[in-house]
Amino acid sequence: MAKYNPNFVYDTEDVTTIRELLERSVYHYGERPAFLYNEGGDISKITYREVLERVKGLATYLRSKLPEGCKIAVTGKNSYNWVISYLAITCGVGVVVPIDKDLRGEEIADLISDAEADAVIYSPEQEEKMALVSDEILKLNMNDIESFVDDGTALIKKGDRSYADHKINPHALGSLLYTSGTTGVAKGVMLSQYNICYDLTHALRRVKIYPTDVVLSIAPLHHTYETTVGCLLILYSGSAIAYNSSLKRLQAELKLFRPTVMAAVPLILETFRNAILKKYRKIKGGKLIFSLQKAASDVTGKKAGKKIFSIINETFGGRMRLIVCGAALLSPAVFRDYERFGIKLMIGYGLTETAPISLMHSDFYTCPDDIGYPVSGVSVKLDDVNEEGVGELLIKGPNVMLGYYKNPEETARVMTHDGYFRTGDLARQKPNGAYQIAGRAKSMIVSPGGKKIFPEELELYLEKSEYIKESLVYEENDENGRRIVAAVITDEENVSSKLGMKPTDKGYLEAEKQLISKTVKDVNAQFPNYKHIGKICIRKKDFVKTTTKKIKRNAPDNVNNG
Repeated sequence: MAKYNPNFVYDTEDVTTIRELLERSVYHYGERPAFLYNEGGDISKITYREVLERVKGLATYLRSKLPEGCKIAVTGKNSYNWVISYLAITCGVGVVVPIDKDLRGEEIADLISDAEADAVIYSPEQEEKMALVSDEILKLNMNDIESFVDDGTALIKKGDRSYADHKINPHALGSLLYTSGTTGVAKGVMLSQYNICYDLTHALRRVKIYPTDVVLSIAPLHHTYETTVGCLLILYSGSAIAYNSSLKRLQAELKLFRPTVMAAVPLILETFRNAILKKYRKIKGGKLIFSLQKAASDVTGKKAGKKIFSIINETFGGRMRLIVCGAALLSPAVFRDYERFGIKLMIGYGLTETAPISLMHSDFYTCPDDIGYPVSGVSVKLDDVNEEGVGELLIKGPNVMLGYYKNPEETARVMTHDGYFRTGDLARQKPNGAYQIAGRAKSMIVSPGGKKIFPEELELYLEKSEYIKESLVYEENDENGRRIVAAVITDEENVSSKLGMKPTDKGYLEAEKQLISKTVKDVNAQFPNYKHIGKICIRKKDFVKTTTKKIKRNAPDNVNNG
């Protein structure tokens, strides 16, 4: 890879509000498809111009029922109606409050109450949960959005100017997102529309998305990662978005919509790769064939890789050119394999508090073991750097949140006196200036001798093994009360074939333990003694995870064998 030139960026037109973004896209791409959907096996489309008209109609309907500037929650599965709700609120009403559809009804009700929302728009499968939301809250089913749009459009024809006259302060609260991540309780992150618009326009200075691109949206829309990267950034670019109806139908919908771009979390990419490896293992000599194909791709490059791995590319629809990965760490081995398949993989880093992209790869630089460089206009530095060059990553820029909702104490804790946001992530800077994530400050283990151990680093090495599916490294006391590094592990399906035994066979568990123990021993050999894993536990069910598929470190059920 050629040396990165930080001054080599694409020219993008600035927007300061989501309404300005949408109107700009209608001006440039009015008759192009903004959304694609499956209608009986055929693809139907909704143009940018049609989207704007529906946004105006829904916003006008909402304003006929609710006060100017109010907060409205949105919860439900990814869909065109979810996005229309989001756009109508942000372009013509007030503040949007995206809420995780997978939360329990009581939790959704509590967040709506905490946000002081006046209404909630929900998808039909959330109906039962809505019974737990206060009757003082206006509840609107997404199934009825077409009739709401018609009612609002009729009001506009009668002279209603609530949408036309609506003013947006780009620097005021625009989106209130609740996040708890892998540790801690939910916090309301306050983002302005300017935070979001600055972030996406400056991310587009690093990567080119074309009006001809088609995006298949997979990650949940209530996350700012998917809202910014998988939706608003795409709409700014004039591309088309299709929504995956369920992970069970992902393969079929990849073939139907034939996307060119996708935003994904590491688990999705790892699941696809593991399924591919599983198919190769079933072929006689498959492991050797895969190794030879990878070697050929390494020599010939991405274009040839697409031909060498043409069958794999067909599973992605045959046109996939770019996958943007975020929300968690991705194994360098997985990264390299996608590049070998002929699919460009780009890693971005950020948090809800940073709208979210702060550092990223680009069309001019990618690397399997780092998160790239700061987005233009964003400053990054390391705090309290240790002897290994690792310190807490601090971020400052127009993308950084306004603060935590009704929580000035927590806001003060994470913001430095000179305006930097404390990410809680530990990082190091490479000689070429790019940054690497070392782990979470909260999960960091300090050895009895005062040495710092980063669980994520050990997990990355464990999961390089073909026998380990996922792992959770943590600290516990042994029988003598001494602090040791421990790991809970879930194994891959191929352990059984490696052992030549079935999981129900007598002696299988002992043989499995010996194989995994040998794997852990090999990992330990790559680290100094103070980082060695002293105890392992093989877990027989999946870990408890967040909705972005990150293992919850604070879930008690995760630190046992299930």
